[in-house]
Amino acid sequence: MQSVLDSNLNVDSAGDRAIFNPSGVRGTGSNVTPLCRTTNPCDPNTGIIVAYQAVNPNAQYIVAGAGALATSGRNTLSTRPTNNLDLSLYKDVSITERVKFHIGAQASNLLNHPQYLPGTNPAAGLGANDVGGFATVGPSYKSFVNPADPNFNNPKSVFSSNARTIGIVGKIIF
Repeated sequence: MQSVLDSNLNVDSAGDRAIFNPSGVRGTGSNVTPLCRTTNPCDPNTGIIVAYQAVNPNAQYIVAGAGALATSGRNTLSTRPTNNLDLSLYKDVSITERVKFHIGAQASNLLNHPQYLPGTNPAAGLGANDVGGFATVGPSYKSFVNPADPNFNNPKSVFSSNARTIGIVGKIIF
């Protein structure tokens, strides 16, 4: 999970990891409120930030504010399973002793089970079997990994559902 800001103050735009709360409610996220030494409410432009307070202290993932130490690792939050069923049927038809006609049908996600997966983007020609990563999805993926966003850990709001595809194939063998 990412804080989607430069938490470690190394002046990059990658977005640093979030804080992991092992006793938090699984799959939940929270933003933080800065606490200042001199002003209340805290104005980051005029006050000196001394700490951050989680808006939801029961969240599992908490945004790491600027200068905070992020503790979450990679792959700590699983996405939904694929539950995919693919089917292919083929038939060879002999036209002569030497010539055959090979015809078939292929169906991916035959049961049309919704699969909201990172790395799938039908607009870019990528399906569930193509591992394109977040780069192929576009900037909206950041709302999925940002604990402060309402779409955090809600793949249905960010990724496409990878609908069923059917193809018919044929070839002549001679």
